[in-house]
Amino acid sequence: MSPVFLVARREYLAYVGAWGFWLSLLTAPIIIALLLFGPVLLARAEPPRVLAIVAERTEDLTAVRQAFADNARREARAEIRAYLDATAPAIALEATAAFDAAPNRAAGIEAARVVVSRSAPRALAAFPSPTQRYQIIQAPAPDVQAMRPYLDGTQMLADGRTLFGALNIRRADGAPVIEYWSTGLSHSEPINIARRAMRLEMQREALAAQGLAPTEADRLDAFDPQVAQFDPRATTGDGQVTLRERAPSYAALALSFILWSVVFSVANMLLSSVIEEKSNKILDTLLTSVSPLQILTGKLIGVAMVSLTLFLFWGALGGGLLSLAADRASDSIFGQVAAAFLEPRLIAAFLFGFVFGYIMYGAIFLALGSLCESQQEAQTLLGPVALVLAIPMMLLTPALDNPNAPIVETASWIPLFTPFLLLIRAPSGLDWIEIAGMAVIMAASAAIILALAARVFKAGVVDQVSMSSWRGRKDAKG
Repeated sequence: MSPVFLVARREYLAYVGAWGFWLSLLTAPIIIALLLFGPVLLARAEPPRVLAIVAERTEDLTAVRQAFADNARREARAEIRAYLDATAPAIALEATAAFDAAPNRAAGIEAARVVVSRSAPRALAAFPSPTQRYQIIQAPAPDVQAMRPYLDGTQMLADGRTLFGALNIRRADGAPVIEYWSTGLSHSEPINIARRAMRLEMQREALAAQGLAPTEADRLDAFDPQVAQFDPRATTGDGQVTLRERAPSYAALALSFILWSVVFSVANMLLSSVIEEKSNKILDTLLTSVSPLQILTGKLIGVAMVSLTLFLFWGALGGGLLSLAADRASDSIFGQVAAAFLEPRLIAAFLFGFVFGYIMYGAIFLALGSLCESQQEAQTLLGPVALVLAIPMMLLTPALDNPNAPIVETASWIPLFTPFLLLIRAPSGLDWIEIAGMAVIMAASAAIILALAARVFKAGVVDQVSMSSWRGRKDAKG
């Protein structure tokens, strides 16, 4: 039996036989799902933030209260329109028109729901139920100073809720001054809503001073052009960009983070394994019958098989769910995002990225581990490698905004960055020739790094070269 296979089998069974492996196998999908959908669910579960408004002038109070009502209506309209653009574009305009014709926000949501139930009942199951971010209440005290116990949490409102913030609108030399009181120091949205309301109020006053109708300011403020984005590469439909077209980019971003996390964690497993076996003299025993190159290759294959076991389980589970969602709920937002994960270019980019990224970084981490006697020594060598790993992560957000930017395109051809940036560029229309070219470069680089890592590994485990011995020789010369 091949010594490489024996080493690989030993590594594989060492990890698969541990109870922690099975625990991570079962809990990882749950953790990933919580990380992906948890923030959205928590945001929707958050109750409306309670705000109070006090003002010297009744007109200012009315204007700001109306601004919050208008803002809540706009947010609900935008959420419904985005949903319908993705799930039922044929009735998006009709449902939006029904929403606009309704007298208030609640009636608008119901009017849009009626249109959907009549014309696209399949889209009704996941029809959004927008919640208001803010609820404006009657101020519990006549001024802000008297409301401070409510604002700092020492006193609750009559219904048991906490007052999130208070807006104090006063006048100084005729011009409005907006003061926002809240313990949420980084939260400034209420100020911005009130500022827009008072700016419009100032415009009304300025027009009235010139003898014009104050309502002219409202008419001018209502000007709002219709905006649409189109893809010139589209071969079907009118080319308008909706969630269906954006979903592959979001899927690529998620897969890039997953790939980065998997490659880094698996490579770190190899590093820890070598350091432990070197300190326990296990490698010395293996070297009596197996060459350093065979140990290096066997470890890479063994841990790769551990990762493959994880991917087969997660892939079967996730792929089945994604396929089911893409087939049976193709009109829903989830179905469209699910279909994006099954895009052939993304799958090919992920496979190439994992295989060659794992070989490159795994070989580097094995070589580093062979030069260390302890985890503390390894930390001093991991700094530069961690910096290299951080660079593609810093480029992911710019790449999502412009996948063909010169710096992103150039970095995607650097082998150590290619596994991650290839994924993020794949949905942008990357040709199969370019994907194949990057795969060839990664394969060649992986072979070179593997050869160099084998020499370093041999020096570390056979010649006993290490960071501590190198420092000792340097101190002796000094």
